[in-house]
Amino acid sequence: MGTPIRTLPLNALRSFDAAARHLSFAAAAGELGVTAAAVSVQVRRLEEWVGAPLFVRGHRSIALSVSGQTLAPRLKALFLDMEHLLSEVANFDVTSLQISSMPSFASKWVAPRLASFIVRHPQIQVRIVGSDRRVDFDRDGVDIGLRYGDGEYGDLHREEIAPARAFPVCSPELARRCAGDPARIDAALLLQDESSLVAPGLPTWSAWFAQAGMPRNVDGGGALFGNSHMALSAAVAGQGFALGLAPLVDDDLAAGRLVKPFAVEIESAFSFWFVCRADRLQEPKIKAFRRWIFEQPGTLARSKAQPRR
Repeated sequence: MGTPIRTLPLNALRSFDAAARHLSFAAAAGELGVTAAAVSVQVRRLEEWVGAPLFVRGHRSIALSVSGQTLAPRLKALFLDMEHLLSEVANFDVTSLQISSMPSFASKWVAPRLASFIVRHPQIQVRIVGSDRRVDFDRDGVDIGLRYGDGEYGDLHREEIAPARAFPVCSPELARRCAGDPARIDAALLLQDESSLVAPGLPTWSAWFAQAGMPRNVDGGGALFGNSHMALSAAVAGQGFALGLAPLVDDDLAAGRLVKPFAVEIESAFSFWFVCRADRLQEPKIKAFRRWIFEQPGTLARSKAQPRR
């Protein structure tokens, strides 16, 4: 006969789960809002309950013991199952949808279109967090990721929102000054985006000039920005030429804030992706946002979406 659930050391299990994920009592304490000593006491209590050590304690570090390695992944899965169960039975009048997105995609593409989603789904409270790092969907409380990448996201469900094409963009005044001739672009006006240097195959000024038939050394050019959003903002302000990505610059081009002075384009090795946990794809709030995003002009048809792994 199994142990009655009312006698299980649930607080101790939660403390062990956090400590096992972080491999740190201090980090686990920060997550749980208690002290490291309290986490240590709860873990000791659980070890006494199971009759075996769950951690190998070093001078300034801890590691899972054999018993801990057996317990940790299955306990983590059980806690996730409980969270999913509660989300299914809870009656939320307002549902929160947390989205992690690269900042430029969030500000230049999602934000200008988001009102139509909110009008259609007023009961869903959308929170968008701008971040270039890959989030942990289990630990960070993120429902959906909108990423610019190669599509390799492990076991997560991913669908390609749109491919990325790169070409120079600038203010109308700068376009008139260069008169359609790339050779007339002053190197000091090349707005550099250092995020283009994180992986091979991403668009760079050197690659674009080579594609345009005039190889050029652009080292030591204009201002260097940490992301494409800042480079595009500088371009809108007339500060130089940015290497714009479609679809990020589509709205600025349509509004006349930016112009495309040359026809030459280069393809990016990365695309824009919709990412979520595969087992959550049919949750109503995630399903609603997915349907909405692929209804937007310029996105790939669902029939072209990449299969889940």
